[in-house]
Amino acid sequence: MQESEGPRALVPWRVAALYLVLGVVWVWVGDLLLVHWVADPQDLTRYQTWKGWLYVLLTGGLAGWLAHRAREAEQARARVLQDRVDIAAVRAALATSEERQRLASTVVDNTIEGVVVTDAQGRILSVNAAFTRLLGYTETELLGQNPRVFKSGRHDKAFYDAMWASIHGAGHWQGEIWNRRKNGEVFPEHMSLSAVRDPAGAVTHYVCMFSDISEEKAQQQRLEFLAHNDALTGLSNRTRFGAELAAAVGEARLSGEHLAVLLINLDRFKDVNDSYGHATGDQVLQHIAKKVQLALRPGDLLGRMAGDELAVVARHMRNSEGAAAVARQLIAAVAEPWRSPDGLEVVAGASVGICMYPTHADTVEGLQQGAHAAVYGAKARGRGAWCFFHETMTQAARERLALESRLRLALAQGHMEVYYQPQVDIASGRIVGAEALVRWNDPDEGLISPARFIPVAETSGVIGPLGEWVLREVCRQGRQWRDEGLPDLTLAVNVSPRQFHLTDVAGCTAAALADSGFPAALLELEITETALAERAEEALQVLLGLRGLGVRIAVDDFGTGYSSLAQLKRFPIDVLKIDQGFTRDIPQSTDDMAISAAIIAMGHSMGLSVLAEGVETPAQLAFLQERGCDTYQGYLCSRPLRAQAFAALLKAQPASDHPVF
Repeated sequence: MQESEGPRALVPWRVAALYLVLGVVWVWVGDLLLVHWVADPQDLTRYQTWKGWLYVLLTGGLAGWLAHRAREAEQARARVLQDRVDIAAVRAALATSEERQRLASTVVDNTIEGVVVTDAQGRILSVNAAFTRLLGYTETELLGQNPRVFKSGRHDKAFYDAMWASIHGAGHWQGEIWNRRKNGEVFPEHMSLSAVRDPAGAVTHYVCMFSDISEEKAQQQRLEFLAHNDALTGLSNRTRFGAELAAAVGEARLSGEHLAVLLINLDRFKDVNDSYGHATGDQVLQHIAKKVQLALRPGDLLGRMAGDELAVVARHMRNSEGAAAVARQLIAAVAEPWRSPDGLEVVAGASVGICMYPTHADTVEGLQQGAHAAVYGAKARGRGAWCFFHETMTQAARERLALESRLRLALAQGHMEVYYQPQVDIASGRIVGAEALVRWNDPDEGLISPARFIPVAETSGVIGPLGEWVLREVCRQGRQWRDEGLPDLTLAVNVSPRQFHLTDVAGCTAAALADSGFPAALLELEITETALAERAEEALQVLLGLRGLGVRIAVDDFGTGYSSLAQLKRFPIDVLKIDQGFTRDIPQSTDDMAISAAIIAMGHSMGLSVLAEGVETPAQLAFLQERGCDTYQGYLCSRPLRAQAFAALLKAQPASDHPVF
């Protein structure tokens, strides 16, 4: 600050002081000298005048010189200040530039994209951290190298020629490219490559930025795979299988060969999911898909049509026997057990429908429909069967679908009705209960036989809501009869095998009892012997739940299933029902008489009540009475009756204990 303030301070007080001193010295010294040198007073006066003018001239010149010096000093100060401002600006600009460079360097070093800079000859000058991470090299290994070391070998010369033509013409190129990591792995990149030019237009550097798009590519491939393949098994899905079948039909049409479409329907596979969970079900299905694939011949096609359906195209078939042989191999493959690491074993079964080209159908749609229709024929023969398509099956399939639709509508519109067949105590002859039997009273067709609609209800899943409706209706009717003063009766309701295994029977029963107020002790659920034997452990848990509600349990159609005496002893059952197949030919069939007698004796030995079904003659009743059978039902007493007619029969029952037949 001293250098800049000195010239400015000279102008005010320093100039005035200097002028004062010089003026005093000039006047005082000048007068002394003049008095000493000049004696004449007139000359003295004249010299003093000249001295005054000289003083004026000297002080004026001095003042001008001082003013000039002051201006120079001010200008020098201004230049110094400007220089300092310029220096500060330069320093600030340099600081900003350095900050920007540091920021740019930080951004480049921390970006997830790989960045590499080369000189005009393609030698690598710098790489960022992402580049080394993605490529697997260290920076030292890369400096001075040419990016050609990353070539994957997937692109031809034309690809690179087009890339460099774009760079030389437009100054940049971007797109997808495959490169190679240090470990040899080839991977896809999205790359942007730009040329850096000097003011004269000459290329000085190349800057490349890229990102690894392996995950995006994998996801894209996954989506493309799922568009044509089943996610669980990896097999062709319905769409792709249809296209493959169309191609196979086209080839067969040109060559004149035969082929077969085989539809594999897994028998009651839903039971596996419901019993062991969907995770286990998925593993079983994957196991089945692999086994079926191994069973196929070279050139055969396999796809998954639905949750429990696989389809096969067997090519180069000479005759139907060849297709039947393939069906047997497929059924055997499906039946190979699946075992979990903890020892759980699941054995599945399959029904196979076969449709031949061109014998049965000559179009893709016709072959698929034919195989689907043939599956129902296979299921009608029992589990593990196969069946060829027949023209009548198409009409049967249409009728079955129509019946299913009508059945759902009938249940919704209240066209279902419960009939009651009396159950009679043999000793007293009095009606002590009734079996509830569902009937379909169609407004146009009238009564439709259960033999027609129950199988459809089973296969379509309608059996669940239908069975629940019957249970609620029976409990409601039983409560109404009690309110009307009729004697207490045990009302028996059939529970189908699918309803027993696939629905919450105990929950539905509890709700029906609670809503109606019907006593649990008067409700009896009839469950077939086969349903109990198929999945004994699960059946036991369901029965224990029902027993906890207080309802009675009857084993229906006893003697026709595969349960053992040991199994029966484990179940909390109350009644054995002798199937009508064992009573129909009494007393003509000694075998039936022996079997019926054995069932009665066995039931009593286990503390169970025994009821005989299908009793139609006095001779049959006499035999049962002689063997100690407890109750019976059949046409000897009455056919199944509507609720009103059954109540009338019950009211008309005589007070005496003689039989009502």
